[in-house]
Amino acid sequence: MDKQQRKLILETMETVLELELRAIRQALGTDEPQAGAARQRGRKRKSLADLSVELLTDKQRPIHVDELVDLLRERYGRVTDRDSLSSALAKKAKQGVLVRRVSPATFELLA
Repeated sequence: MDKQQRKLILETMETVLELELRAIRQALGTDEPQAGAARQRGRKRKSLADLSVELLTDKQRPIHVDELVDLLRERYGRVTDRDSLSSALAKKAKQGVLVRRVSPATFELLA
């Protein structure tokens, strides 16, 4: 297993554990994280669709969802699956907001 695969697996496990901890805290009625944890996280994260728009702006060309998934992981450390990202971008494209679909699973910025 190479370094990149190991990192991806560990990041995925971290996300799963964070979600499980949040569910446990909700079940216990202590939904609020500890004060130290809030400071570590900093400000609210951008959505994957917003980060994808940033990538499309930087590249200035249509990008396939598979490449966007790789770029999101490399540049922002965000892990997502292809279907979720494609669905989010397709929804924006259908609404005519920021992106349009130029071919299956390939998006570009609106001019």
